[in-house]
Amino acid sequence: MVQGATETGEKYKPSEHGGMKEDGTPDKRMSSEHGFGADHNRASEMGKKGGATQPEEVYKPTEHGGLKEDGTEDKRTSSEHGFGADRERASELGRIGGSK
Repeated sequence: MVQGATETGEKYKPSEHGGMKEDGTPDKRMSSEHGFGADHNRASEMGKKGGATQPEEVYKPTEHGGLKEDGTEDKRTSSEHGFGADRERASELGRIGGSK
């Protein structure tokens, strides 16, 4: 018999054998400690959402006067840090190669 195939020639599926591999050891992919485990409904639900790992609303300092959530200045939005929030200037220099 070929490894990975049952006696009828079908592919061996640990999910159909109590989460056990052919050799009788637990298949870690079926464990709830490994991602979704055998919770196919939850995995499907998360897949429908696109598997997004970011929260629905992402805080953007550029939309809050250059301040981080804790109220301190986000230096990435400062003109003293590269282009700061000057996207037009960054785009313009990018078009000409940015080497000048």
